[in-house]
Amino acid sequence: MDQDLLALQEVRDLVQKAKKAQAILETYSQEEVDKLVSLMAEQGFRASRELAEIACEETGYGKVESKLLKNQFATRNVYEYLKNLKTVGIIKVDQEKQIYEIASPMGIVAGIVPVTNPTSTALFKILICIKARCTIVLSPHPKAVRCVQATVKTMLKALESVGAPDGIISSLVMPTLASTQELMKHHDVDVILATGGSGLVKAAYSSGKPAIGVGPGNVPVFIDRSADIPHAVRCLVASKSFDWGTICSSEQALVIDKPVEKQVLAEFQRQGAYLCNDKETQAFEALMPPGSLPNSEMVGKSPTVIANMAGFKVPNDTQLLLVWQKGVGEKYPLSREKLNPTLALYVEDGWEAGARKCLEIIRYGGEGHTAVIHGKNQEVISAFAMKMPASRILVNAPSSQGGVGYATGLIPSMTLGCGTSGGNITADNINSLNLLNIKRVAFGNLSWFADLPTPQTGLSLVPQATNRHANNPFDNVPKSGKKYFVGPYNDPNI
Repeated sequence: MDQDLLALQEVRDLVQKAKKAQAILETYSQEEVDKLVSLMAEQGFRASRELAEIACEETGYGKVESKLLKNQFATRNVYEYLKNLKTVGIIKVDQEKQIYEIASPMGIVAGIVPVTNPTSTALFKILICIKARCTIVLSPHPKAVRCVQATVKTMLKALESVGAPDGIISSLVMPTLASTQELMKHHDVDVILATGGSGLVKAAYSSGKPAIGVGPGNVPVFIDRSADIPHAVRCLVASKSFDWGTICSSEQALVIDKPVEKQVLAEFQRQGAYLCNDKETQAFEALMPPGSLPNSEMVGKSPTVIANMAGFKVPNDTQLLLVWQKGVGEKYPLSREKLNPTLALYVEDGWEAGARKCLEIIRYGGEGHTAVIHGKNQEVISAFAMKMPASRILVNAPSSQGGVGYATGLIPSMTLGCGTSGGNITADNINSLNLLNIKRVAFGNLSWFADLPTPQTGLSLVPQATNRHANNPFDNVPKSGKKYFVGPYNDPNI
C-alpha cells in the first residue's frame, strides 16, 4: 500500500484507540491518576540515559549528558510539581465568594514533538496529559521517530502493572507532513499541544482546533555594569554549552554594558569561549540561510564542528563562539536564533541603550519568549523587565536551564508559551492546568434580592429614597447570606 495512505490510516487507528481510552481515563479518581503519573515518572527517570543515547544517535543533535539531564528534569522535576496538583473533581473552593471549581479533561491531545528535544518533550507531554486525564497521540519529527517510540514504550511499560487502557499513550511510526496535519485536524482530537518550528505551530493554529503553541526564541541577555561578571559569564557558558544550545530559551545575543566590556570578554576567554575575528565571522555568516530559520546542519553541534564547517579552527575545549554583529536584522544573519553554542556580541553604554538593543533583538524573531539581565541594581533590573516584551525575564540565571524552570522557581516545563506578542494564546510555562476545562459552580446570595426594585422604589435600580427597603421581606437577611447556601460548603470536610 502507498506509504502516505498507510500514514493516514495509522493516524485514524491511533486516534480511535485514544478515544476509547479517553472514555475510561476520564472516570479515574485523583488517586488513580496520581498512581499512573508516579509510575511513569519513575520509569522515565530510570530510562533517562538510555533515551538520551538513542536521541543523540538518531538526531545527531546535542550531547548525551545534557539530554540525560533534560530527561531527568522532564520526569523528576516535572513530577515534583505535578504530584500534589489537584486535577480531578473539585480542585478549588472559595468560601468567601461561595464558588467552587470542578476540573474535567480537555480530551485527546495531539502532541507535536521537535527534533531538538525529542525524548524530554515526549516525557513531559505524556506526564502532563495523563495528570489532566487526557490521552495523547504524539507526532514526532521524522528524524526522531525511533527515540520517541522508545520513550512511549518506556512509559507504557510503567503502566503494565495497573492495567491502564490500551491507547492511553501512542506515537506515529510514519510521521509525514500530511499525517501530522491529519492528526491535528481529526474530528476526535480535542486540543493540539505543539512544540516545533514556527511553520508547524502556525499549521496547528490554522487547523481549526484549539491549540497551545509556542513561539521561536531569540533571547537577548544584557550584562549591566553592576553585575557579578564571573557569575554572569559562568551562567552564559553553562547555558550555551548545554546540549549545544538546542533549547529555545537559550541566549542568542549578548549586549555588554560598555564600562565592563574588557572585563567580560577576558572572563569569557578564561572560561573557554572563542572570540571570532572579522574574517571568521564573515565565513560563519555565509553559512546562514536567508530568512528566519537557522542552518539545520549547525543546530546542536559543537563549536569545533561549526568552526570546521566555516573553514577555521578553534581549540577542542571551546565551549562557545562569540561573534561581533554591527546590527540586527536580515543583513546580520547571526543576530537571529541559531540553536547552537554561538552568541552574537554587542556593546552599548548604559542600561537604557542596552535595553533598546535587547528590544531590537527580541523583536527580530523572539517576541514574547525570554529575556535575561545580569546585575545587582534592582532599579535597573525592574526597569529592564518593564521594557521587555518577554514572558520570562530571568535575572542572574542561565537562560537554557532557567526558562524551563530548572535553575529558577518557574513552573517546570518543556513547552514555553509566548503570549499574544509571540502569536500564542498563553504566556505560561505549559503544565497540566492548561489541559483542563474548569467548571465554576456559584451559589446565589439571597441578600441580593434586597436590592431588587419594589413598587415603592419604582423600576429603577438606582436608590430613590433613604428608606427604600421599608417593608421588604428580606430586610433581616444577613449580608453574607451564607446560611441560605446549599452545597458542599455545608460539609465540614471541604
